[in-house]
Amino acid sequence: MKRFLTMVAIAAATMLSLQSCEKDDRLINPGDLPTTASTFISDNFPGASVRNVVKDYDDATYTYQVSLSDGTFIEFRKNGEWKEIENRTTGVPTSVVPTKIAEYVTTNYPDNFIVDIERDHQIDVELNSGLDLDFSKDGDFLRVDL
Repeated sequence: MKRFLTMVAIAAATMLSLQSCEKDDRLINPGDLPTTASTFISDNFPGASVRNVVKDYDDATYTYQVSLSDGTFIEFRKNGEWKEIENRTTGVPTSVVPTKIAEYVTTNYPDNFIVDIERDHQIDVELNSGLDLDFSKDGDFLRVDL
């Protein structure tokens, strides 16, 4: 019995230590989003409502992960600028895609649409066919990402 209690105590201590290492993500009120993010949503997703917002802490910074009623997921940086937009059903609205990228996709992949776009040091686009395309920050095509 002592051995069992010792094992339970060790397991409990391990779980507590692992729990304290987890990121501190929390559900927040949509009204707590930065104004830039709120404006972006209302301008580009007028028919959608915000389902939930998670403030995702990672190391020394955080992002906002927003889920919309139309199936769109948007990740915003802490300053409210979008980092990633995904909608695998209806696609990402062309209003949020840089013009050069939208034109490139329409010209070269006319039967496809963008389901995911992420911008960091470059812009990565995924099409509904599963093809990944990489663009420069200026929207110039770089390569097909294999």
